Amino acid sequence: MLGPDAIARLVLDLGGPHFSESLLQVLGDLCEVNHLSVVHLEDQDRVTYILSANDETLNITPEMQQLYLTIYYRLDPNNEFLQAFEHEGQVITRRLRQQDIRDQGYRRLWYDKMGIVDRFSILVRADKGLYCLNLFRNQTPFPDKSIETFDAMAPLLASLVVKHARLAGALSSFMTRDAQIDMLIMRLNKVDASLSQREKEVCARVLLGMSSDGIALDLGVKLQSVLTYRKRAYSRLNISSQNELFGLCLTVV
Repeated sequence: MLGPDAIARLVLDLGGPHFSESLLQVLGDLCEVNHLSVVHLEDQDRVTYILSANDETLNITPEMQQLYLTIYYRLDPNNEFLQAFEHEGQVITRRLRQQDIRDQGYRRLWYDKMGIVDRFSILVRADKGLYCLNLFRNQTPFPDKSIETFDAMAPLLASLVVKHARLAGALSSFMTRDAQIDMLIMRLNKVDASLSQREKEVCARVLLGMSSDGIALDLGVKLQSVLTYRKRAYSRLNISSQNELFGLCLTVV
């Protein structure tokens, strides 16, 4: 369990730029944690990246964070718990190992490509969504004793994360909506460079979950034009649905 000095350090760093590193170090003193992140999942398919930190054995780049925000968060099994909470402030924990992940694309990204073999999540319902503190291990799973320790500390850690998020806000300035669209257009270009610019602009917004009417308003074109661009793009890509479009983008990590 965390001692008074460790708790005091975290409290002092609340709302500041060093909270994530302090949290990783404090938890690492109890058990090896190679990466941690906090995201806020919301209804209506929204997500906010709050913080992250890595040790020297694992390098999760801003690009990977951007990919999570634009595509992969939809595959995060923690989404299943958005409606599972009875009241604000309720805390639950969940462990996710490679064999537990049903979606092949999500498993390939986090576990096969990046070498992560175990994730322990502390989930708390607050601020109209779900704060998820995710602790990751590569190479070897978390020992059972460490899981028991994290379970016991879950209410404390959840409270610290929520307080920090309310004080500091999200570290998502690198991930504005325009930045998400630009990144998705680059990925679509890797999928098929023959797509026209307008087709990529439409498909990028499809990936963000925008409706056809919303895309038309955003691009300043007619609804029929959006439907035509989407149809042409899907034909070039030999797909017929948004899910298949997600699948193509998952292949160009």
